Amino acid sequence: MKTQTRNLLSSLVIILITCLLFASCAEKQLEELIEKQDEEKTMDTTDPTQEPVQPEETVMALPGLPADVAGYTQWLKLNAEPIPPVPGGDPHNGTKNVYVNKTREDIAPNGEQQFPYPDGSIVIKEAYRPGRDYVGLIAIMRKKAGVDPDHNDWEFIEYTRNAADAEFDVIAKDGVCWRCHSGVEDIDYVFTELE
Repeated sequence: MKTQTRNLLSSLVIILITCLLFASCAEKQLEELIEKQDEEKTMDTTDPTQEPVQPEETVMALPGLPADVAGYTQWLKLNAEPIPPVPGGDPHNGTKNVYVNKTREDIAPNGEQQFPYPDGSIVIKEAYRPGRDYVGLIAIMRKKAGVDPDHNDWEFIEYTRNAADAEFDVIAKDGVCWRCHSGVEDIDYVFTELE
């Protein structure tokens, strides 16, 4: 009887170990299946050879600015170095950077900037006012076919704010801006050329 009990216990231990091994293997396969499904969720289903696509972070426009300029600092920057304030002042007083929503190839095929800018261009000038560490001015030029043929179809609008957490407010539009920008009509009304 002792031998039978021992054999029975040995069989049960073997069965138990086998079950544990299968369970461990099944758990590992389940984890691999879940990982594979997560990867497939980030793949572009139209092209199975494409690398996984990472979810994009939503970029918001600065407060008070239109949504179409959200993330403008990721656009093509026209100036290589920040543009310092003009001695004696200028309408966009401060240290400035200028961005456009086009690629280098769009506006400078073969390496040289072409004028006029293509329809749909948006040019943004940001300015950090003297003594301030936040963007206090945003000037926007939008090129829309047919909107203003006398000024190469550019719309102009300028916003300012007086605190880093404040909303931008419109301070100037079109006619006020054209007076200055008419001096650079030959380069499509945009003072800053691609460097």
